[in-house]
Amino acid sequence: MFQNRGPDGTWYEVCGNLEGSPIVFCHGVGLDLHMWDEQIPALAGHFPLIRYDLIGHGETPAKPDTSSLRIFTEQLLTLVRHLNLGPINLVGLSMGGVIAQQFVAEYPQLVNRLVLMNTVYKRTEVELAGVRSRLQLTANKGLVPIADAAITRWFDEDFREQHPMVVNKIHKRLVSNDFEGYLNAYRVFVNCDAEINSALRGVDCPTLIITGGRDTGSTATMAFRMAADLHDARVVVFDELHHLSAVESPSQVNSELLSFLME
Repeated sequence: MFQNRGPDGTWYEVCGNLEGSPIVFCHGVGLDLHMWDEQIPALAGHFPLIRYDLIGHGETPAKPDTSSLRIFTEQLLTLVRHLNLGPINLVGLSMGGVIAQQFVAEYPQLVNRLVLMNTVYKRTEVELAGVRSRLQLTANKGLVPIADAAITRWFDEDFREQHPMVVNKIHKRLVSNDFEGYLNAYRVFVNCDAEINSALRGVDCPTLIITGGRDTGSTATMAFRMAADLHDARVVVFDELHHLSAVESPSQVNSELLSFLME
């Protein structure tokens, strides 16, 4: 495994089979590159794997101006150019999925295949109510209440009892974030629909859309809404899973990723 910083301070890791079309992973708000830990062993024998920390997350420092989604898209572009990557397989979850949407819409020549996991698209006012309230909670009360609420929303009681180390790791990551970095990124996530608009209508590359049937924020309805605007899309809904499908059931997710990316 190779670890380093990009020219803009982005912390990233490279591993896997360095032949073939690389996979780049984009994580969600409040997490870091380690949310993909369970995908690395399953995919490393087949692809070069690149994962990185978003601005203000993990080992990547915050920036004073992160008021638009474009800042995060440009971070990804800088990394792709820094590593001299050809067309990539781009995998994004939640906010990482939104970054992936804007990236592929603006740089279609740089994306071979696209995976959008537990992410959002053209949300209605009703669908936005939950994230807006969580943004306000974070601004008023800090990281602990929002982290506690996320754990309850992302993992059911059985999972929390059976996998306490996994849950504790996620919770620790959430509460240890740079507060302003988290808040700025979450604000971008809440307001990103206006920037994305109907961008997926111009995307031609093969796309896999994954979500959980129990994901209340990135619903199956949204998944099929994305597919309707894409030219070549397949939707997979794991009925029993919640928002962090890659963490909650890596075997199911990895099977779908391998099947799609090796076509």
